[in-house]
Amino acid sequence: MKYTAEFEFLDAVESHEDETNKRDILSNSEIENLRSEFEGISDELIDYLMEIGSGSFRECQFNIHNRLFTLEDLGLEDVYQIKDEIKFFGDNFAGDFAGFDFSGDPNLVVEFWHEDGTIFDTKKTFKVYIREQMLLGANGEDLRQ
Repeated sequence: MKYTAEFEFLDAVESHEDETNKRDILSNSEIENLRSEFEGISDELIDYLMEIGSGSFRECQFNIHNRLFTLEDLGLEDVYQIKDEIKFFGDNFAGDFAGFDFSGDPNLVVEFWHEDGTIFDTKKTFKVYIREQMLLGANGEDLRQ
């Protein structure tokens, strides 16, 4: 497993009774569909979906979708104008999205900020980015506390 530390961290800090912490592991066919639809999709995202799964974590701290999506998928293409090569994988429950820019390096995360429609290049890989969203410190500590 490539996400052992993250899996163990979530297991230790999340409430197991809270439905918002339930995630779904993607099937092999769902993974293959993602790979065929999005050439160059981040292997780190694929590994995450196979090991931890889609859904929210830390009582709605962040949500990882089971597929990549666009603003058009959300009906927001008339409100915001961004390039078609940006595909999102998750959101922070506050209207901001995280994804990849397939016209550049599809392994680095970009964020969409809904306040002004800005795309921000985090210069972080999915694994680094998602650990920060989990509030998981470099030494395994819970940064929420």
